[in-house]
Amino acid sequence: MSSQTLTVPRPVAERRRGEPSLFGALGIESLTIVFQPIVSLRDLRMVGLEALARFRGVREEPPDAWFARAETMGLGELLEVRAVRAAIQRLPEIPEPLFLSINVSPGTAGSPRLRRTIDGPGRRIVLEITEHTPVRDYDRLRVAVDELRRLGARVAVDDAGAGFAGLSHVVRVVPDLIKLDIGMIAGIERDPAKRSLVSAVSTLARATGSAVVAEGIETREQLVTLRTLGIDFGQGYLLGRPTSLDELLFANLGRPNPSEGSVRQP
Repeated sequence: MSSQTLTVPRPVAERRRGEPSLFGALGIESLTIVFQPIVSLRDLRMVGLEALARFRGVREEPPDAWFARAETMGLGELLEVRAVRAAIQRLPEIPEPLFLSINVSPGTAGSPRLRRTIDGPGRRIVLEITEHTPVRDYDRLRVAVDELRRLGARVAVDDAGAGFAGLSHVVRVVPDLIKLDIGMIAGIERDPAKRSLVSAVSTLARATGSAVVAEGIETREQLVTLRTLGIDFGQGYLLGRPTSLDELLFANLGRPNPSEGSVRQP
């Protein structure tokens, strides 16, 4: 079975659900969800999967461009929730105790549509708060985060150390997971400043009860360095590329061992 594809619904079907013709308005022909492993750096066993949206449409553009276009058209929340829903539909196929990590913007984090979508499977969901623009109302974001946690979901700060997702952002959100940006990992084995910064984030995480996930691990040297710095979890091409769910679950990374208490779940 291949990764899930949602065909463009007919406009009349969209109207019956009370939503605009989302895909038609954006020129999207299909939405596919692929998955990338999040692993324990100690033994390379999977602890979770990140769901990533891929689009096919009249334009050949990366996923971020589709989400940006949807936002400019006032359809950003609808497209994000549609992608979240498509990812969650695969959750029954993902063995426990693996969690499913999904990206949402700060605005969508407070959406009633999102809360309805994760109500039920929330305990296995991590919502990664992406921050491509500055958060202007942290009080509102914290209320949204509290609502998501009441549904059982955990919250991650994505791309920490890049753009607007600095340490101040991490402190104000108090996430369950801190995901280090790929820019902090590239060349870390040769860069003492990056190692110091990652070590500082690790110390902050321990103080706040968060876990740290290093993104963009591409070399063995990076992996060894991150282990030395005490980073427990990671993802990147060295550990597994985004692929279909079936290919991922049967890859050579090994299956999670729920009885292995030494692998702390983030």
